Amino acid sequence: MNKIIIIAGNGKLPVEIISSLKLQNINFKILIIKNVDYKKELLKYNHEIINLGCIASSLKRLKREGYENLVLAGGIKRPSLRSIKPDINTIKIFARYTKVFLNGGDNNLLKFVIHEIENLGIKVLNIKKIAPDIFIDFGIHSQKKPSGKSKKYIQKAKRILDTISCYDIGQSLIIQQGNIVGIEAMEGTDELIKRCSSLFIEGDKPILVKLLKKKQDMRVDLPTIGINTIRLCKKYSIQGIAFSANKTIFLEKKKFLENINFYNIFLSGI
Repeated sequence: MNKIIIIAGNGKLPVEIISSLKLQNINFKILIIKNVDYKKELLKYNHEIINLGCIASSLKRLKREGYENLVLAGGIKRPSLRSIKPDINTIKIFARYTKVFLNGGDNNLLKFVIHEIENLGIKVLNIKKIAPDIFIDFGIHSQKKPSGKSKKYIQKAKRILDTISCYDIGQSLIIQQGNIVGIEAMEGTDELIKRCSSLFIEGDKPILVKLLKKKQDMRVDLPTIGINTIRLCKKYSIQGIAFSANKTIFLEKKKFLENINFYNIFLSGI
């Protein structure tokens, strides 16, 4: 595993992956998806900016150059079919992609992408294998502890998320006093918090629960929590966060844990 391709989307995750690879002295090449709000820091490293329609050609060339492993890092907004503009290599899989695309949902689309990448002879890696330090284990990881009632609410939220995960809806929900205030859809966790904020009531404060979908491939779209999420929790009086232990990415983890305690919010790995 001495040469790795990083397909980089938006957010800080590609930067954190690069930091981990540098510590391990692993060579890498970054494929930055065009029109994605990527971090400009990526441009300091060995990179190419590519259109999604050219990705198969780029991967085949890098395979010939000895890159046999790949990691998917960062969010990529689902493109319209018209915007992809496939080249000669990508057009070979475009019909199959279109069929999966039109069926909707992210999981099936991401599984398709992994399958096609591995058909090129490139192994898609679990992020945890190359950057284990960005994950957090089971248990309470904050000075503040959840109450007995909060633990019961978290278990109810888990049962609900596990039940609806087969519909490929979202990874998060907000629960307050046993009532489901909102479930994440396409907007993402931060927008879920904002959307639900006007519905919060007096009494025990709400809880954010963010979990890996059941049967989700661990190589892509893992639950991810960053500094902005914890700031929104503070702003809208969310008392705590429960997450999938060892399966959730924490961006800027050290700073995140400092903020958890500074804002007096509990953090529970389940």
